[in-house]
This record gives sequence, C-alpha cells and structure tokens, in this order.
Amino acid sequence: MRSVFFHLIDVTRDKVAARLSAIATPTGSARWNFPRGSNSPALYIGFYDDLLMEAEPADLEELTASLGVMPAVSVIGDVSGSVPGDAEVRELAASLLTEFYGVAWDDYTNHCWTLSEIQSGAKAKGHTFFDYNGWHRDRQKQPVA
Repeated sequence: MRSVFFHLIDVTRDKVAARLSAIATPTGSARWNFPRGSNSPALYIGFYDDLLMEAEPADLEELTASLGVMPAVSVIGDVSGSVPGDAEVRELAASLLTEFYGVAWDDYTNHCWTLSEIQSGAKAKGHTFFDYNGWHRDRQKQPVA
C-alpha cells in the first residue's frame, strides 16, 4: 500500500478531524474514507501517531527545519491498491494544506512538500510529489548487484 503523510502545525486534532469529516466519510474512531460517499474509496485516512518511532532522524531534522517545529498533528492517507490515487492524493493535499499550515510527505522522496510545490509540479530528487510510477521506472533501470 502506498501512503502519504501530512504534517501540520498550529492546529488541534479536533480541527483536523472536523475538516476530514467535511471532505471524507467518517468510518469511526478517527478514520475516514476518501472521497466522501464513495462505495470504493481511494484513500483510507487517519491520524498518524508513530512519527517519532518510525521516522529516521534525518527525516525528522528536515521536517523540523521545514516547519520550524515538530508537527502538532500528522495525518496518513493510505492509497488503495485498486486505484492509482493521484487525483485523490492531490485533492486531499489541497484541502488540508489550504486549510492548515504544514507539509506533505510521500513514500518516495521524504521531501517536505508544500502545497505550491505540489500544485506547480516541482521536483525533488528528479520526481514530482507522489510519483510512484517514476520511482518504479528508476528502480527498474538500476543494475542488479
């Protein structure tokens, strides 16, 4: 499963939960399906509380440098394997990063993506945000050791 993360500052979980409930279908216990009302959701969304345990120290340093502080709230969106998810990931990013100050991470670059970078198609490490196909192609080109 592919994942995207949103790290937000100056906000509470309650405010983020209210925003998520407005754009996605609540499924109980701080979980949502996106898009709202879909019978086959593209994203499964929840709060991400494992940042300090799972992130590499260098990634935490980059995140803190980007935001100025550690995030107050982090959200994870797991992308269903049955859909590409590109449009839905970008729609979720626009909704969260317009409403709240923060950055996004994808599974591929660990770059702290701002909304303007995502929307403009900026590249980090030669790839745009959530460029799973590009990373897959790059891995296919690498010689097997």
